Amino acid sequence: DGKIGVGIIGTGIWANTHARACNANPHAEIVGLAEVREGAAELFAQAHDIDVPIFTDYRDLLTVDGLDAIIIATPNNVHAPVSIAAAEAGKHILCQKPMATTLADGKAMTAAVRKAGVNGMVAYTKRFFRTTRFLHDFLRSEDLGRIYHVRAIYFQSWLSNPATPIVWRLQREKTGTGVLGDLGSHITDLVQYLVEDDIMRVSAMMKTFVTQRPSAPDAQEKETVDVDDAVMFGAEFRSGAMGVFQASRNATSRPDHWRIEIDAENGAVIYDKYADTRIQLNVSKGLARHAGWVDLHIPARWRFSNQYGGDEHQNQVDHFIESIRSGQTPSPSFDDGLKTERVMDAVVRSSDTGKTVDVEV
Repeated sequence: DGKIGVGIIGTGIWANTHARACNANPHAEIVGLAEVREGAAELFAQAHDIDVPIFTDYRDLLTVDGLDAIIIATPNNVHAPVSIAAAEAGKHILCQKPMATTLADGKAMTAAVRKAGVNGMVAYTKRFFRTTRFLHDFLRSEDLGRIYHVRAIYFQSWLSNPATPIVWRLQREKTGTGVLGDLGSHITDLVQYLVEDDIMRVSAMMKTFVTQRPSAPDAQEKETVDVDDAVMFGAEFRSGAMGVFQASRNATSRPDHWRIEIDAENGAVIYDKYADTRIQLNVSKGLARHAGWVDLHIPARWRFSNQYGGDEHQNQVDHFIESIRSGQTPSPSFDDGLKTERVMDAVVRSSDTGKTVDVEV
């Protein structure tokens, strides 16, 4: 019937959003699952009303008839080997962010999709809010002039309680970095996308406030947290603009809050997740340096061309499927993801050395 056959690797929280989006897209069909946890994939298939082959080894999934693409929804340390194997098998890839645990792995993944001629896309979901798309186009169409400053935050509160037990996102072997890769990568990608400018230099500080956590709910045993739960860094863009980025999972009372502020020569904009159907705009051309803030509401009709009744997660999967059908490069591509990997690598180096460092080109 011409549908794109999709295999999902991993059946955790984000796999559920991907499965719902695939089921809602008339051009996609889930044709297989891979999951190492016993019984988890069966429950997942039942929840999403799909009857497909289930494997414990992702390499077996790659041999399924009718498989065109995979969605990787696993811990970060699995992204690279799965992506490379999938590319070598000629499959298109949508990979959860961050794309890798190391810059070297990110480079290898990008090289693999280039060599195979398949689409590689990273799930930086913030690009798929309708307000993000509107602001990106607005910044292209309005003459705000040279950008001077960018400020970006991403705060969550789910780790503010030291009694919260340890999970894989707090273990370096599985996650690479902590909040830097989890939340910092989101705002790094989002800002570079919005302003169409690359970060070239950073000065960073990473910190772990809660260094031990219970090994399980109600457990007395503790396990070490060996990744960051807070990060902040200053950045210089290629254009000369200055940026400040901050992310934390200990931000009490903020379950999931991100905000972008841009100050330019002729005006400023604010994009706040808590008001994600509008942006705030202050146009101050000429002598009217304090013209005042106005709310610029985003019409509900401002949506992606292949949206099937959904949110940013639906938009993301729709874009991935359409990129395969049309033969176009998806956005954010693995090349885009690699840009963010380069910045994160520089942030870690800066924090480790206490010095300002250049982003690898």
